[in-house]
Parts: sequence; structure tokens; C-alpha cells
Amino acid sequence: MSIRRDLSFLADDRKEKLDLYEPSERAADVKSPAVVIIHGGGWVKGDKNREREYVTGTSLAKAGYVCISINYETRSGKRWPNNLHDCKNAVRWLRVNAEKLKVDPDRIGVIGGSAGGHLALMVAYTGDQSRYSPEGPYPGVSDKVGACVDMYGITNLLTRKVAQEDGTPTEELKEHRLFSGSREKYPAKWRNASPVSHVSKDSPPTLIYHGTADEVVDRDQSKELHRALQAAGAESTLRMIPGAGHAWPLKTSKFDFTGEVTAFFDKHLVKSSTAAKKVNVTKKPNVLFISVDDLNDWEGALGGNALAQTPHMDRLFSQGTLFTNAHCSQAVCNASRNSLLSGIHPSSSGWYGSTTDMRNSYDRVMGDHKMLPQHFRDNGYRTMAVGKVFHQGVSDYKDKTDDFWDETGPKYKVKGELLERGHGYGGKHFYPFPKEGSQITNHYGMSHRDGNSLCAGPLDREDMPDGKMYDEMIAEWAIEKLDEDHQEPFFLAVGFVRPHVPFTAPRKFFDLYDPKKIVIPEIPENEMEDIPVMGKSIAYGTIKGGDHHAVVSLSDSYWRELIHGYLACVSFVDDQVGRVIEALEKSGHAEDTIVVLWSDHGQHLGEKHTWRKQTLWEEATQVPLFFKVPGKKGAKSDQVVSLLDIYPTLVDLCGLPEAPKLEGESLLPLIINPETSRGRPVLNTWYYGNHAVRSNDWRYIRYRDGSEELYDHRNDPGEHTNLAGNPEFSSIIAEHEKWLPEKDVLPPGKTEWNSDKLDRRVEDWKSNDSIPDWLQ
Repeated sequence: MSIRRDLSFLADDRKEKLDLYEPSERAADVKSPAVVIIHGGGWVKGDKNREREYVTGTSLAKAGYVCISINYETRSGKRWPNNLHDCKNAVRWLRVNAEKLKVDPDRIGVIGGSAGGHLALMVAYTGDQSRYSPEGPYPGVSDKVGACVDMYGITNLLTRKVAQEDGTPTEELKEHRLFSGSREKYPAKWRNASPVSHVSKDSPPTLIYHGTADEVVDRDQSKELHRALQAAGAESTLRMIPGAGHAWPLKTSKFDFTGEVTAFFDKHLVKSSTAAKKVNVTKKPNVLFISVDDLNDWEGALGGNALAQTPHMDRLFSQGTLFTNAHCSQAVCNASRNSLLSGIHPSSSGWYGSTTDMRNSYDRVMGDHKMLPQHFRDNGYRTMAVGKVFHQGVSDYKDKTDDFWDETGPKYKVKGELLERGHGYGGKHFYPFPKEGSQITNHYGMSHRDGNSLCAGPLDREDMPDGKMYDEMIAEWAIEKLDEDHQEPFFLAVGFVRPHVPFTAPRKFFDLYDPKKIVIPEIPENEMEDIPVMGKSIAYGTIKGGDHHAVVSLSDSYWRELIHGYLACVSFVDDQVGRVIEALEKSGHAEDTIVVLWSDHGQHLGEKHTWRKQTLWEEATQVPLFFKVPGKKGAKSDQVVSLLDIYPTLVDLCGLPEAPKLEGESLLPLIINPETSRGRPVLNTWYYGNHAVRSNDWRYIRYRDGSEELYDHRNDPGEHTNLAGNPEFSSIIAEHEKWLPEKDVLPPGKTEWNSDKLDRRVEDWKSNDSIPDWLQ
């Protein structure tokens, strides 16, 4: 890239100049998008070549943008609206010189920080409005822009507050130095100079950054703007950066937003598909959408268990972007999958666990919004599915299955003796059970049949319907589809069932592991001592007397046997994933197919004295999440991300129209640059009103009774020490609780919250002083 400094863009007698940043290599027939960079300085000082502006200009120029960083009028008595006019004239200068600069005049954006953010927003929201546009020196030239990035800018002069040192806004209103006259005497003037006053449905897309510890521009300014844009129906993304103060550039020692900003401008200023340009795809890519049920981080690439043998997934993970800190919305199959596929969080939909409730409220919750496969189908894709994609297979909604899929694979048929081994366990796709049936039921009797799936054992071919596990049938069907010629782009969903309980798999996968080398998780004796009673109620599980009590009481070896079974199932499903990926590589579709691999939630194996996924702790919420995008090399991102982000990411990557109700954020900036920092934590929910907020370094849990947990993942990745009662961490809690829902949607059919089994268990324990010893 090259820089030319102090070029004139205003009248000849003006001292205010611009610096021009240009890409070093451009084809002669290519016209570049452009960005105007506006400096901060409280409207009274600042410079076009400060660190923030320089980092922005060089970063965007290296990404193919022509950038101009400008100085504007800052003299007292002449600032407003002359400073705004100067910024608009910079946009006009780009258009007047578009041919010479090889700039596309229809693709111009604006970015600014602090007072520069205020001016950038004013430019964006008052484009071509004669009341706010200058008369010269470029009469008749448009000053409209197509996208805006605002960094901690002032958005409403009338509501701007004084902030405390930690960034907490007070009730005291703050004065300014933009123009003379008080808000009480000249409210219209203050209002008209506030970007939020000019928001409309036609406002250009806006990306807003703000540090939570900003003591100069209170963080409520950005939140107010974001709400106004959303209410107007304009596109807005708000990124609150935990602990960040005021006036920082796009890239610091703690974070790097250059990739995200570039991706934002790419999306809104590049005429053709952003994803197509970034990943060298010339037509809509295919999507191979692989889900693995109950898979935690026990893969070699994620290091959750040193014994785990997963060569096929490890190889795949080396070929794209592996998100090592990904989490589900709710750690149970139906809620997690319907959240991912709808793009809506359970606390917004009320879909906490009952599939019947989901069916009954589908039209109300979804409205004109569509499930992910339907959105692809309605936009030119051939959609195919096999296995467990939704909770109950290829669909949880029989009357809508044909809206989702053009073609679906076979179900698993289990009969006779093989079915009897499960003692009536629901969901035939989870079979077969161990040779002798469930160890839980065999040992404790049918009174414990609620836990009969918590069992493990190797299988021979005669123990499987037609000699095959369901996951093997799923892989075979997917391979057949990949071998076919497709005249239109395809979306192929492949939903593997293992390692979901029961932990059964072909014997050779059990033989991969030496039982003597299997170790149980390291758990302190007082592991449950600092857990609130609601957390204990969740950990209890479903088996009569409690899951963990049943496991450790069955035999001295059963804990290890279950871990052995889980490891075998992980290796078994890894083998099936490998078969499908190998078929893709041989099919001729590999160069134009996006591969996504995800799990709906994790799985406890005795940690926190629990054996389910249904908790708010790390083992339950953390999942593998992987994207292989043509043209992108292998990399890892440790930024905390959500399964809710899958839907908007695929929309971005495939150039589809935006869907109206998505609550996640596209991961495209992290795929482009995995080192990009992301300030938004993930919200996990378990039943109504129980939440965890997982940020990069912390997990904060708030139960519906107000009790809390806090874990420092930098020093306590196993979440053994609850810090919530330590006043030293009150500011950390305060920062995380801001991400809790303002209001939880009640489960469908309820008009008020009463109680559920968790509450009733707690009440019983308290009234009888009967919390089990193993949960004390």
C-alpha cells in the first residue's frame, strides 16, 4: 500500500487536508471501494495521522480499500456545522476524483472514533439532506455513504451522561464543546446534532464498538443508538468490549478488530458476495452440514482427553477454522438444535425443552422467519438430510418437513430382542444397547429405568440391526449423495447419533483403549461445597437417588467403564466423519463445498458429580465448532462464540438474503482473521430463568432464585472454585450480568412462572434437610 499526505480537498485557502491510503496493486479495470476516516479529539483537536486513524487506513488499504483520513474545522465558533460539512465534502471529493483514484463511487463507507464517531454517524444518517449538506465546493455531488463504523461515538447529546472511572454511567448529564448554548435553552439544536435523531429504516448498516469501561463517552450512548436502529428496522451490530476504556485503535495488544471491520465493509460495500471474493468461490458454494450428538472436547485437536483417538476429525480440523471456545445456547438436544436451526435463543422463544411446546408455538415464534434448511431451500439450494439433525431426526415438525428438505435418508429399524435390551428407551436411533442390556437397570431394577441409557459396552455385528450401527447407515447415505451429480448447489445435513448414550459401538473401537490407562476426571472432595442448592438440584440428574450416586455405587469400576464407552463412541463417530469427508474429497465437490461440523452440546462424565449434559457448567455447554471454507487455510480461534452464530455465518458465506430474527453474529470476520477479537459473550440457559454468561475468561451463572457462581477460566478451567461470594470480583459479576436477558420468555402456554421439578426438589430438600451427602 502507499500513502500520500496533506492533499487538498476543500477550498484552496483551507489548511485542513487529507491523507490518502491506496492499495499497492490493483488491476487496471478494477474500481475499489473507499472509506472516509474521521478523527476524534472532542471536536476541538485531533489529527488525521494519529495511531487510530493510521491503523485504520493502512489495514483497510491492505485489504483493497482506498481510504482518506481527513482533518476538519475545529475552531471555536466555527465548529458546527462546518465540521460536518467538511466530512461530507470528503465523501464528495472521493466521488469527484473517482475515476482518477479508481474508486467505485457507489461503494463508499465512513468510520470514526469518539467525536469522529459522532461525525461519521451524522454523515451516514443525513446523506444528501440539504439542511445538513454543504453548498460547496462540490455542488450537486452526493454525500451519501453505504456503511458506517462508529467507535465509542457520541450518539445523543441530550442524553449523554457523566461516567464513573469504571465506565458506569451516572444520572448526571454531560456538557459538550461542539457548539455554545445549553441543552435547556437550545434543545432543538442539541437534538439535530445527535445522530440518533436521524435514524430511519433507510439508515445505512452500522457497526458500533464501545468499551464497557469508557469513562469519556458513556456506554449507554451506543446502546441507545443500537436500539433506535433496531426499532427503525435498520441493520445494526453492537459490540461491547469488556474492560476497554476510551480512544483505542482497531488493533491493540489485547484485541484486533481489523478483520471484523474489513468484513463488515466487504459485506456492505462490495457489490458481489463478500464470501465469494474472500474465499475464491465464483458461484454459490455447497454446504456439508455435519452434526455430532453429545460431543464434548475429547478430540485430539481440542485436547479434552489425552487418550482420545480422533485422527479423521483432527485432520479435518487442520484444514479450516476450529473454534476452541464454542458453546451452545442450552445444553439439551431439542432446545439446542431448534435454537441453532432457528437462530433464536431459548430465552427469546420460550423453547426450553418440550418438543410438543415447540410444535404448538412454532407459528407464533417463527412468524415469517424460516428454519435454516428452509432458508437455503427457498434460495435455490437442494436440501438433503439424514440422521439426527433436529432432535427427533430430520425434523421435529412433521407438517413442515417438506418445507425443510427435498430429500431425506432412511430411519433406523430396531426390532425384537435388540429392542428389548433398551427396556423401552425412547428413540430407536439411539440403539443398540449393550449385549446384556443396561447395567443400571440390571443392577438396580426397573425402578431405575429412567437412567437405563447411562450404560456402555462393545457390540458385535449380530448385536446390530442388519449388522450395522445407525451412524454407519447415515454415513453410507451421505456418501451416496456426495457421489451424485448436482445441477444446483446442495445443502447436505448429516446428523450422527454417537457418542449419545448408550455408549455402545463396534468392538474394535473399544479395543483402541486400554482400560487400565483410563482415568476418571480430577474432582476435589469438596467439589459441590460452594455450589448453590439450585445447582445441586440440576446436578442430581434423573436416576432415582441421583445419577452420580448410581454410578459410583454400582461398582468400583463403573465410572471408568462409562468413560471407556464414551471414548469408544467418539472414535467410532470419528471414523464415520472420516468416511464422509473422504467421499467429499473424491467427489469433485470439495473445491466448492463449505464443511461445517458442530455438536449440540457437551457431556459430563462425572465432573461436578453429574452425568448429563443438562447443566450450566463448561462440560455441558462447550462444543466443537468447525468451518472449512474453500480458499482459507487451517487456523484456530480461541474467541468465545455461540452455535447461534452458525446460521448468520452460512448466510454470509453463501450470499443469501438476511433472515429477520437471527440473534447470533456472523463468524466470517474470525474465519478471515482468526486473531480478531470479539467482545460478545455467549448466553447459556437451562430451563426457565437459569443462565450462564461465558466470556473469553469467565463463566458467570445466575440461577432463577438469585444464587450465583463465578469461575475464572484463566486459573480454574475445571470450574472448581466459585468466586461469586468474593467482593473482589463484584465488578466482573456486574459486567457479565449485563448480558443476562432483560426478560425471559415463558414456556409456551404459561402466563406466569410457578415452578418445575428443580424447584420442587429444592423445596423438598430444604423442608426435610435432605440434600444428599454426595452433593454436599
